[in-house]
Amino acid sequence: MMSQEFAITFWGVCSSITIIFTIFTLAAYIINRRHDAKKKREGVYISRVQALLAYIIVFIPGFPIIRYFLSLNGLETNSFIDIASILMTAFLLYYLWSVNTTYLKISSEGIEQRTPIRGSRICPIGAIDSVVYSESTDEDTRSRTWFLTKSGARINPLNPNYDEYYLLLMTRFRIEYERWPYLDIPADVDKVNQLDNRAEVIPYFKFRKKISGLAEIDM
Repeated sequence: MMSQEFAITFWGVCSSITIIFTIFTLAAYIINRRHDAKKKREGVYISRVQALLAYIIVFIPGFPIIRYFLSLNGLETNSFIDIASILMTAFLLYYLWSVNTTYLKISSEGIEQRTPIRGSRICPIGAIDSVVYSESTDEDTRSRTWFLTKSGARINPLNPNYDEYYLLLMTRFRIEYERWPYLDIPADVDKVNQLDNRAEVIPYFKFRKKISGLAEIDM
């Protein structure tokens, strides 16, 4: 069990670190989103975690701050509570770190999926063979769109917190022009950006449910 003096110091430091880390993380997320919008003109399309899941980090410092004030009041805790509180703080810090290090990028190099634990994985965009829209019947579960190779492997991440719209946009180009876009060619980038309309692209795939026979690469 922590002594009161150690607990005050420990949770005071944790509170300060978490507040600073939260401010920098949120600022970096906002700046990255603005840069991402500009990169579309260069043929680079980046999806990050949903904005709501990024903005809720403003509440993360609340946990160590509460523990700090409880320590000031001399509230006694046992070792289990201390360990659980430290693990919870570590998880919250990891979540802060993952906000800006988790993304899906589509460029001339292919589809790059990056997570803090797995690192980067790159798949050629031409490996997408089918798109399947899965309608959710559960109010608590959002509908998903699956992008599959010829072998049935999923290209999009299992994490539903990604915005998969740009994968749909590339597939819409594939259907419209009967080939996948070359994102290092400005003319193709312009064509992709002309198709960039969520109000048209998303319903297009929802209505069709499944589209196959798209792959140019066997995987």
